[in-house]
Amino acid sequence: MSSGDVHGAVESAAPRVLLIEDDLDVAEAVTPILAEGGRRQIEHAPTARVAREALALRAFDAVVLDLSLPDADGFGLLEEIAAEFPGVGILCFTGRDDASAAVRALRAGATDYITKPAPAVMLRQAVDGAVTRARLRQPRLAAGGVQTLPIGSSPPWRQTMDLIAAAARSPKTTVLITGEPGVGKEEAAALVHRLSARRDGPFVAVNAACLSPSMIESELFGHEVGAFTGAHRQHRGFFEQASGGTLLLDEIGELPLELQAKLLRVLERHPFRRVGGEKPIAVDVRLLCATNRSLDERVRAGAFRADLLERLRVFELRLPPLRERPGDVARLAHHFIARLGPELGIPVEGFSPLALEALAGYAFPGNVRELRNITERAIVLSGGGIIERRHLPAELRAKAAASVDAAPARSEAASLEEVVREHILRVYEGADQNVTRTAQVLGMSRLAVRKRLQSYGVRARGVEDIAVDRNEDDR
Repeated sequence: MSSGDVHGAVESAAPRVLLIEDDLDVAEAVTPILAEGGRRQIEHAPTARVAREALALRAFDAVVLDLSLPDADGFGLLEEIAAEFPGVGILCFTGRDDASAAVRALRAGATDYITKPAPAVMLRQAVDGAVTRARLRQPRLAAGGVQTLPIGSSPPWRQTMDLIAAAARSPKTTVLITGEPGVGKEEAAALVHRLSARRDGPFVAVNAACLSPSMIESELFGHEVGAFTGAHRQHRGFFEQASGGTLLLDEIGELPLELQAKLLRVLERHPFRRVGGEKPIAVDVRLLCATNRSLDERVRAGAFRADLLERLRVFELRLPPLRERPGDVARLAHHFIARLGPELGIPVEGFSPLALEALAGYAFPGNVRELRNITERAIVLSGGGIIERRHLPAELRAKAAASVDAAPARSEAASLEEVVREHILRVYEGADQNVTRTAQVLGMSRLAVRKRLQSYGVRARGVEDIAVDRNEDDR
């Protein structure tokens, strides 16, 4: 598992396959063979650039890769995909009938190597093998583990995943997880547990702010019969329940001062006593704590012990807010589609270009949790198919537009192609994703529009008269 690609997407009934092939005729011939009547979802990328964008935005089970590409070395791209997306099976489908090339590809991470042309049966079997091996490699979570795995490939998230991996390697070290509400602190804590030597033990998550002030000591450390009115039977607290595993104390800053001293003693490997008990109880628990508040300010206010904070900071893990990792927004949104679409019973293909643009321009004060809620709402409003900009909250659309208007003017060095791309996508969106109307507005042939959209990684809606398109001038 790489730090940049911890996949948690729910497997769909039909595996998703990315075909990286620059020859449009070959791609057109191979796509229905691979799709096999809907058994597999096929997406075509004509260049390495489009392939990288697709891999960054959507989760794939397998890649079918032509090693001869116009904008990249095929072997270099193979190594890049294998390193960046270890949960994806890679099938090399190429015209290079060369044993040394096959050996090199397999060593670089390919699951199979097939020379063009190949029988349809052989190609399908090879893709199925790549999908099967990829899914066997994808991490599985124990019951009660992470519900939403962290997803991302941005530098801030890579650094975060490196820290999570480092924390997991030390099964006894106390970890303090900090971050704004909604960044995924509990999920990160569960991942630390899942990757550690304590993975077979219990993972118990407790929100200190939700515990009754009068019962919090009993909830954490347990009580004996008769310890207080209503204590009719012995109770094992969360520390005992988590013995042999990991205990997460969320909102640790809300813990009463009188209990902070008892917690400090437990952290220093001292036994504790249940409420109303005399017998010392020793537990083997790895403690993780989380907070969205400044504990330094709590110390200055006299509400938190400085010595406890020092003990908790043996290993501090800060989760970055989503606004510091905008490059992960699209991937997270597509991850939530893959997970929530089947749960809601609404088949969703993805986001329109303008919807993605709006998401990219929003700051997400509620972080990943807010993005998840926005995505779920958009899935329901869309009713299936493509999520359009209009399916997003009005506040998000307004703030995204304001951020675009406030952005500095485009530099003179910006490429003309980028300007053209944005213009074509805006016209296409304004034409309700109709290729014919888009072509009429732009003064281009339908085939030219289709090729442009294909190069941008956009699958045109509908099946228009492509035979007629091909007779038009590709202006």
